[in-house]
Amino acid sequence: MPTFRRRTRATTTETVPAQGAAFALTVEDLQVLERVTRHARTQLLRHAGERDLGVVDEASGHWLMLTLSERAGAARALGHAGIPMLVEEAETVRAVVLNLESYGGETMALAEGYELLDRITLLSRLPRSVALVEGVFTLPDETPEVDALSTT
Repeated sequence: MPTFRRRTRATTTETVPAQGAAFALTVEDLQVLERVTRHARTQLLRHAGERDLGVVDEASGHWLMLTLSERAGAARALGHAGIPMLVEEAETVRAVVLNLESYGGETMALAEGYELLDRITLLSRLPRSVALVEGVFTLPDETPEVDALSTT
């Protein structure tokens, strides 16, 4: 009678080339981004009259929150402090904040958005290569820039 060994699912990790450059956000950054994108989504639905949720999710940055939430879960599971944001995703945050201002976002949401945008702009100047773990972008080692900028 043959013996069967139970197969365990191995974690696959691969390094992504330079186009996959990222920087680390903190949990607090993610919380601010969530508030700003939620407000942007609400404002779009209320004032722009847009009923196509795909368009609303794209314009409000809601899709980015879903993506970053996956990465936050992976970072936590791996014991990493930073949540990876791809350098090119910083432009999405810029667009969300500028669009929010154009359709009359609340002052507090705009202030938080611009403060986060300034921080993300600085962080995006410190990119590192990312790794894919089970299809989710992660930063493979510790993220010193998170601590360095958290005092600002």
